Parts: sequence; structure tokens; C-alpha cells
Amino acid sequence: MSDLLNMLSPVLAGFCIISALITCGLGIYVFARSPSSTINRLFLALTLTATYWALDEYLIWHFAGDEGCFMFWLKAGAFWIFVVALTVHFTLAFTAHPLAQEKKGGTLLVALYLPALLFALAGLFTDQIVTVLFQPGTGYVYLPAFTSPVYLMEKVYIILAMGWAAYAGISSWQRAPPGRKRRQNLLFCIGIATAAGFSVLSGLVLPPLGIYTVDITFIGIVIFSLLIAYAILRHGLFTLSPQTAADDIIRTMPEGLVLVDAGGRIVTANASAAGIFGVAEAELVGQPVGRFIPETACAAIRAAIAEQGRFSDLEAVPGVREGSVVSIAGAPVRNPDGEPAGVILIVRDVTGRKAMETALRTANQKLSLLSQVTCHDIGNDVTGLAWYLSLLKEDLMRPDAEVYLDRSVRLVENIKKHLEFSREYQMFGVYQPVWQPLEPMIARAADDIPHPGVEIAVRVAPVELYADPLAPKVAYNLIENAIRHGGGVTRIGIMTDEEIDGTLMVAFEDDGAGVRDDEKEKIFRCGYGKNTGFGLAFSREILSVTGITIRETGTAGRGARFEILVPAGAWRPAAED
Repeated sequence: MSDLLNMLSPVLAGFCIISALITCGLGIYVFARSPSSTINRLFLALTLTATYWALDEYLIWHFAGDEGCFMFWLKAGAFWIFVVALTVHFTLAFTAHPLAQEKKGGTLLVALYLPALLFALAGLFTDQIVTVLFQPGTGYVYLPAFTSPVYLMEKVYIILAMGWAAYAGISSWQRAPPGRKRRQNLLFCIGIATAAGFSVLSGLVLPPLGIYTVDITFIGIVIFSLLIAYAILRHGLFTLSPQTAADDIIRTMPEGLVLVDAGGRIVTANASAAGIFGVAEAELVGQPVGRFIPETACAAIRAAIAEQGRFSDLEAVPGVREGSVVSIAGAPVRNPDGEPAGVILIVRDVTGRKAMETALRTANQKLSLLSQVTCHDIGNDVTGLAWYLSLLKEDLMRPDAEVYLDRSVRLVENIKKHLEFSREYQMFGVYQPVWQPLEPMIARAADDIPHPGVEIAVRVAPVELYADPLAPKVAYNLIENAIRHGGGVTRIGIMTDEEIDGTLMVAFEDDGAGVRDDEKEKIFRCGYGKNTGFGLAFSREILSVTGITIRETGTAGRGARFEILVPAGAWRPAAED
């Protein structure tokens, strides 16, 4: 038997080269199909390490007659043990074992890679793993250090590691439903078992029989590579599909995904769910779902599943994010035996949508109010106009005819202003909010208003506001009010300041007569004040679409000061050109 294997050594050495070529090419091919896949990256690392091992084994036997070269490549091959570690790691990832998750990386590092590193260093710097023997006619050969405790520990490590991989692979194959996934797992298990079988034969069976030849593990690796190639071509292994890319799909989907067990605790969740709930992804797993979804919503979910088997469009306010609203859909999850095992929830943040719905409802209410008030005011003006015109009709030569004519003209102007304002106001809330640069908005408003003798000083931060498209009218109204009704205004200062809670304050301040304390809130009511009485009310409603507020904080007699408070989520630094 020994003589036969020695005769076949050149053939076995050829398997080393064949194995190196096949595994290297296969690994690069698989990686190129999906470079972002963790499984594909692990497979590439495994195949490149196996390629290195195969080439090293070939060079060891090629230089069997040269002690220096033989010893160099023998020591260089000490790191072959990482093939075992990567095989187990890849198997765990391929079978979606819990220990293959990124947060469990420390466990695999200690259980797999640290022992492999220690054994590799022992082989590199000591003779505790292999010893060297010179055989006439053959040259130098390496022998296992059977009596070394380090060698024995290495073999125990290999047996336990490969046993772990075999158990994970077989369990995954048994759990897989009939079809392509099951056939993929079967071919993978056969390939791993074949490579492991040749490895056991080469490392544990032949040496005790006194047979030392080229490592025949590479025959098994060639068979493993051919089986993987067949699985790729025939059964779609490593192909992007719902079956093979499930982890990537779950991780990158924009909606939050939460898997809850029968006890109400979160088993897994993706990054989108963590973002929606406002916590770190690691904080979700193991927590009761009631911490993030109110009990009323949980009760509604249970009732919907019991009644309909699934549910959708259930709105709730997350328990950890004040002011946000989510829409939840889901269905029960069953174990392989068909028994209920939990619920899968799809969570979508609809805070923006709800804000728009509220804004549209508010706009409709305000438009209705505007219509009533405008009709009332125009009706009064038309009545007065008709009265003055009737008086003029009776006697155009009466002494006060010119006064009546002036009043009629003013009433017509008032009616025109009501109609113009109504035309602008009817667009409020029609379009979605947009990001608008603050400084150009103020500059345009100042340019559109004649202000001889009034200095307008603008010192605002380069920011953008998320507001209704009519927001520039707010700046226009505030500047116009100060000039027209401020009472001797000579200077208007516009500035910004960021508060501790992230709110941006935009202040419009003048040096006029100011606003009395009892009027600070009344001036924001519809119809109150001079002219149409709608300017400030209109401004407040425009800003409220995105949660922005406005208030008057000046001192009567020293000037008015209007402060626009923009919450943190409704402003941002302006983008550079």
C-alpha cells in the first residue's frame, strides 16, 4: 500500500495544483456575483486559504530533496489550520446559524480563530505539530507528532470544529423545505463530508499505518469544488434570490421588520426598525415589543390576527419617540410543525404623512373660515359702497360729494385687497413643504417692499427651512407690517440664533411703537388689526404646516419683535453650491 501511494505521489501532487486552480477560480467567481454578501466574502476567504494550502503542499513535496526549501515551505504551511476555522464560519453563515450574526463575532473569534492562530504559531516555531524524517529515495517527509499534547489538542480542535460544521449543515438540510434550497444544502453537505473524509483518511488513518505521502485531502477539495460548481449552475447556489439573499433583503429594506416570539419578545429586527423606534439595533433584540408599541396597539394586533389571520394599516405612536406615528402590518409566523411561533411586523414611519393630513385638514378649515369672513367683509364694503353711490346719484353737486367719492374709492380698494388676499390664501397647504434657503427668502421680501428711510439689517445663518412654499409671504408680511404700522420705524433687524434644544430662532425686530401686552396674541387672530387683519394670522398658519411657531416678544414703546421658532427637524445648514 505504501509503495503504491509513493508511486502515485506525482498524481497526488497534481491534485494539489488542480485543487488550487479550481478553488481559486471558484472563489473569485462566487465573490464577483455579489461582493456585498457576507456568505460570498467568507467563501472567497475559504477558497483562497485552501488555494494557499494546496500550493504549499505541492511545494513541500516538490522540494523534498532540498532540506532548506522543504523546511521553509513546511513552516509556511503551518497556517493551513485556518481552512478549518473558515470552513466552520462559512458553514454557520450559509446555514443562518445565530452565531454567524455580526454581534456574535467575538464568540467565533475566541472559539475558532484564536485556537487556529495558536496552533499555527506552534507549528511555525516548534516541532509540537509535525516532525521531519529523511527517507532514502523519497527525500524529506513530515510526520505527525503523535506523542505531543499540542498535536493531540489540534486534532481534538479539528474534530470538534468539523463536527460542529457537519451538525449545522445536516440540521439546515433537514429543516429546509423541499425544493431548490434543500438540494443546495444537500450538495453542500456532501461536499463538506467528502473533503472531511479525505482529510481524516490522510491525517488520522494513514500516518498510524506508516504511510506518508502527499496530503490526499485535496482530492476531497476538488470533489467539493465540483459539487459547489454544479450547485451554482444547476440549483442557483450563491445567486441573488429571495432564498439566498434573505438576510440582505431584510437588512436593507426601508421598512422596519420586527420578529416577535410567542412570549412577546423581539427575536430579530433590522436597522430600519431601530431607526423608526429611535434606538440602537442591538437594543431591540430580547426586549418586550410593548416597550416600543403601546399596549392598546398590541391588543389590536392580537385581535386582528385572531379574527382575520393578518392585519395592515394599524397606526400607533411608538413609546420611545414622542410625536411620531407608525403604520404597522403583519402576520403570524409558524414553526416547521405548523404551530404558531410568533408574529412578524412590518413597521413604516408615517409621521410626515400624518403631518400633511393634519395640515390639509387645517387648511380646509382655514379656507372655510376665510371664505366666511371674506364674504362678510366684502358684503359690508359693498353695502357701504352702494350707500355712498346712491347718495351721489341723488345729488352730484352736494358739498360732501367729494368725500363720498373718496370713501367709495377706498371701499373698492378694500374689496380688491380682500380678493387678492383670498387668491393667495387659497393656495395655503395645497403643495407639499419644501426646503428653502432663509437668507434669499428674506432678501427677496425686502427688495419687493419700498422702504425709503428704513434700514433693513439681515444677519442670518446660512440655513434652509422646511416649510410651505408660501413661507416667503411670512417674511414679506412681517417687514411690510413693521414699515406700514410700526409707528416711525427707522430700522428693522433680522437675525438667527440656535437654542439649546436645537430650535432655530429667526427674529424680526424693529424700533417702532411696539405691541401692547394685551394685543400680543390678538394680532394673530383672523380679522384683527388694521388693513385686512389677515397678514399675521396667515403667517402663523403657513408656518404651522411643518411645526414652526411665531410669537411677539417685543416691549411696547421700544419696538416690536416677532420670533419664529423652527424645530430641529425643520431646518438644516444650507447646501453649498
